[in-house]
Amino acid sequence: MPSSLISLGANLGNVLETMRSAGRLLREAFQDSSVTFSRMFRTPAVGGPTGQGEFLNAMVRVDHSRSLWDVWNVIQRIETDLGRQRNQRWESRRIDIDLILHDSVRLWTPHLKIPHPRMCMRSFVLQPALEIASEFIDPVSRWSIRQLAEHLDHVNSTGSAPSIAIGCNLLTVQEGLQTTFDALGQDWNNHFTLTTTTHPWDWILAMKTSGAECNQLGRRRVDLRIACVKTPDPESVQWEDYSAPWAVMLGLQPAARQSGQIDGELLESIAGPRYLLPGNDLPWAVHEILAAGQAMRCPVEPTDNSWGF
Repeated sequence: MPSSLISLGANLGNVLETMRSAGRLLREAFQDSSVTFSRMFRTPAVGGPTGQGEFLNAMVRVDHSRSLWDVWNVIQRIETDLGRQRNQRWESRRIDIDLILHDSVRLWTPHLKIPHPRMCMRSFVLQPALEIASEFIDPVSRWSIRQLAEHLDHVNSTGSAPSIAIGCNLLTVQEGLQTTFDALGQDWNNHFTLTTTTHPWDWILAMKTSGAECNQLGRRRVDLRIACVKTPDPESVQWEDYSAPWAVMLGLQPAARQSGQIDGELLESIAGPRYLLPGNDLPWAVHEILAAGQAMRCPVEPTDNSWGF
């Protein structure tokens, strides 16, 4: 029986009532399935415009017999019914519902990416998920929800910014990122490692070398690996199409079984969090990288709010 992991978040309007409404609608949509809710957690806004209020976040586990697209359509409909509007990325929102995992599916499209590409670096996703789906395996990092959550706990226990290794496909991208990080000062700059590799295979080999030492949690010396890929002609080539070889090498999507192509099995010895990031808009790429570091250390506090059903 397939299982899906769905996140709920809101920080606009009557947040508690909206979260309860979202939970009720999910129960109704999957009334023929087993639906399990985490507690609600309070977290600060990360990465979006300044001045936002706190979020309520929660996770929902659904054990069902639906297809990936059926589940996604249910989520889209509930968001619309609850008045979700999309004007600015990571803005305040009445409701945000994301499909985080769907069994072992790996999907890489412009409109939907499964697993959710930022799940492995977000404490406000992993902490609630730990309550209801600790054994679920992220097919990209090859770590369980419990391992991913323990990884962030270990990162936070060090008291310093996480160590992030960034691979760039063009030297101009590396130079642009380095200039920005230099301007941030030593506190942040010391935690970034930047390299340029024109082919994802070279970065994979570098990952295998730098990730040779682990502790008992399976944690690498690098806390998060990010590939920042720029398309040479964004007007004519869609980023997801251009970056597909990187997506395959990073295990974000399976390789076609054709001669000369390498499947994600290559990454079996390189388990751990990773992220593929567009590099055409360098200021936004920097913003995402910094937000990733903040999300890894975001405080997540359980609340006494009940679901009311």
